[in-house]
Amino acid sequence: MFERFTDKARGTVFAARAKAAERGDGQIRPVYMLHGLITMDGVAARALASLGVDTAAVDRQLARSAPTANPLEAGEADGDAEALASIGIDLDEIRHKMEENFGAGALGRLAAEPPGPLTMTGRITMTRESKQALALSLKEARALHHDYLGTEHLLLGLLRLAERNPRGEFTLASLRDLGLDAAATRERVLAELAARPGTQPPGQ
Repeated sequence: MFERFTDKARGTVFAARAKAAERGDGQIRPVYMLHGLITMDGVAARALASLGVDTAAVDRQLARSAPTANPLEAGEADGDAEALASIGIDLDEIRHKMEENFGAGALGRLAAEPPGPLTMTGRITMTRESKQALALSLKEARALHHDYLGTEHLLLGLLRLAERNPRGEFTLASLRDLGLDAAATRERVLAELAARPGTQPPGQ
């Protein structure tokens, strides 16, 4: 399954990790993934931009909702690696593919001021909701009969997460704070896909 992730979908996960590290947060949260989607400039970023959401808007949301300066103790995040592997995501292979495609040091360039080596194991883990969003993204790709997973599917997965977790940290209220409606955002994503020429996944 992993080989079906586009470069920008892989990059989104690392951009989210970089944002967590920048804020001194010990966990990758859904709002960091949303921030990563915008920085990857793919289908999701275009859909969000058309709805008035950019990095500044997400940064304002982060200031209100996501903690800072709360790093976890150092150590291998084995539980996260196993959970992600169960839905087809191999963290070591993501790192390898990113550097293979973008050159040595590609991961470090995703964060302007990384606090240390940018790896997916170690101090930064994924919250339960972030893992759930990734699983829902895979379901969205299958529902659309796509044989790849791009930023569009990651965004759709986040929308589903918000709908399914009324008391979670990323909810419909989180979307409303960004001026987003789940149904309208989904329609915008599908419109972006319909307007895309050709049948091959664009690496987005």
